Amino acid sequence: MALISLRQLLDHAAENSYGMPAFNVNNMEQVHAIMQAADETNSPVIMQGSAGARSYAGEPFLRHLI
Repeated sequence: MALISLRQLLDHAAENSYGMPAFNVNNMEQVHAIMQAADETNSPVIMQGSAGARSYAGEPFLRHLI
């Protein structure tokens, strides 16, 4: 699974008329499930940590997960 810039991802989605899911994550299980589903469907995803998630799990922890 390739890592590309957010700009490239959003430009490709706009040019090809599809939506891009963005998921707030709090823990490893969520990251694993999202990555597994993305891999099985060969679909790109955006993973992010909301202010609440950063407060709950800690910013260094989320940065390491993602």
